[in-house]
Amino acid sequence: MYRELVFFCRTFLAGVFLAICYDILRIIRRIIVHTSFWMGMEDILYWCFTGIFLFLIIYIENDGVIRSYALLAMGTGAFLYYVGPSKLILNLTVGIAEKILYPIRKWRKWLKFQWNRVKLFVCKQKNVKDVRERKNEEEKKKKSSK
Repeated sequence: MYRELVFFCRTFLAGVFLAICYDILRIIRRIIVHTSFWMGMEDILYWCFTGIFLFLIIYIENDGVIRSYALLAMGTGAFLYYVGPSKLILNLTVGIAEKILYPIRKWRKWLKFQWNRVKLFVCKQKNVKDVRERKNEEEKKKKSSK
């Protein structure tokens, strides 16, 4: 009986761990904008990781025998984490990350603006050089023809 109780607790914690992993994925999605393709790829990788992780837990802890109480414990652990601290942790982490990343994003925009100004200045200088070279060639032709 003791072994089954320990197995139940470990599968419960495994459910909580998998819910935390998905929250990390949700935090990344809120901070960095993704297309639906990359969101799908992240989900596929997450579910592959989840399947391998659960297989290893069941294989190592219970010799590969799937017990209904283990699945119930995993689901209960994930559900209780989602209902409980998940929303608070998610909002708090995203808020802190946004406060840290806002100045970086603003600085990046400023640098991009400055870089575009430099590129415009260089392009204008090239055009001015071309015009001057053409004028110099025309003047040389006029002098040589006289």
